Amino acid sequence: MFKKIVSLVLAVSFVFTGVVGTSTVAAADHHSQVTKQNLSSSMRESEIKEKQQVAPIVARIIIKAAEFAVKKLGKKIADDVWPVVKKKLDDLLESAKDLSVKGPGGGERVFAIFSDKTEIFRLDAKLLKKSDGYYLWVHYHIRPNMEDHHDIANIYMGKDKPGGW
Repeated sequence: MFKKIVSLVLAVSFVFTGVVGTSTVAAADHHSQVTKQNLSSSMRESEIKEKQQVAPIVARIIIKAAEFAVKKLGKKIADDVWPVVKKKLDDLLESAKDLSVKGPGGGERVFAIFSDKTEIFRLDAKLLKKSDGYYLWVHYHIRPNMEDHHDIANIYMGKDKPGGW
């Protein structure tokens, strides 16, 4: 699942960065001309160019965030969690500017995404000890209220404390 997501994101970024065959470029150019004619008059050509420039940056941020998720959570857990995270990121990053991503911290942070140096999204995972063993509570924080916890999953990790936590 994770490999499919990364492949799809890379394919999208290649299209927007021009790393495609010439026949694809010609078809895309024709499609672009037809699409421009059908766009509402309120969308200026500069806005179109801006969106085309932002797409590869967003793709790189999403790929890096996915790598951090696998590094901190492990592939199996990341595969279970990633579809929820990806959906939130798609909606959020569409309008963000000057994006950056930071990886795992010493505590709960899996990764955090910043727009104009302000944190707009953070994925956290906290190890909880319960009577029947350890659980990994995976949740995220999102603007405008970074204090709120939005649950994704409580994953049973076993009776013994997992390594690295």
